[in-house]
Amino acid sequence: MVPMHVAEDQVAEFISVLGCRREGFPQTYLGLPLSSEKLHLSAFAPLICKFDKHLSGWEASLLNPNARTVLVNTVLDSLPTYAMMVLELPPGVLAAIDSLFGAYIWSGEENTSGATCMVAWDRVATPKHCGGLGVRDLRAQNQCLLLKLLHRLNSIGDSSWVAWVHEHADIPTMEDDLAGQHWGMLGELLPMYQDLSIVEIAEEELGQLKVALQQTQLTTAPDTRRSPLIALDNKLRTAPIYQMMVASAP
Repeated sequence: MVPMHVAEDQVAEFISVLGCRREGFPQTYLGLPLSSEKLHLSAFAPLICKFDKHLSGWEASLLNPNARTVLVNTVLDSLPTYAMMVLELPPGVLAAIDSLFGAYIWSGEENTSGATCMVAWDRVATPKHCGGLGVRDLRAQNQCLLLKLLHRLNSIGDSSWVAWVHEHADIPTMEDDLAGQHWGMLGELLPMYQDLSIVEIAEEELGQLKVALQQTQLTTAPDTRRSPLIALDNKLRTAPIYQMMVASAP
C-alpha cells in the first residue's frame, strides 16, 4: 500500500486490516513510473531495456547503415511513444536513447565512439527533405505528444481527468493550486498550444460576450479551440507540429 494524504495512525490500521506492506514512490502504473516527486533516471530503466531487447535480437552486422536507419525509424522510434504521451522524458533519458540510436546506425553495436559517426547527431535528427537522415528529434516529439494533453483540457468531453482538472485550475491561464513537475511542464507548453490554435465562440454567445467585455467580465461558458492542426475527430495532429518544430530549429 502506498498512502497519500492519510494520517499515520490510519495507515497502520489499514495495513493491519489489509495484511499488506507499506511501500513508497515511484510505483509502476499502467506500465509507466508514477511518483509524487521528480522521477530519477533510474525510473526509466525499463524503457531503456526495451531498446536493448530489440537491438540484441537483430543481426546488425548483416545490414548496412541505411537499413539500420530504416529499423530505427520504423521500430525503435515507436518504443518511447507511450511514455512520451504523458511524461516529459528527462534530458538524460533522451540522450541515452539517442546514443543507442547513433551507435546502432553507425556501428551496429550498443556503444560506439565518435570516430565512427559520419555526421553529427543534430544532422541525423533532421528531416530528409532538409538534408538529414529523418531520425526523429525525440525532444520535439515528446513536446508534440504532450500538447495532446493540453488539447484534451481545452476540449469538451467526458474525461474524468479533464473534469477533475477543470475543478482545480483555470485552464486558459493554467493558474491553479496544483503542484508538481508534471503540471508545471504543461504550463510551459501552454504558449505553444495557444499559438497553434484559436478560441471559437458559439454564435449564440456573441451577445453575451459583448456584454461581458463591456463589463470586463468574461463568460464562464466553455469555449472551443480550433486550429488547422486539429482533425475532424477533434484530435490534435502532432505530425505537422513536429515538422514545424524541427524546420524552425536553428
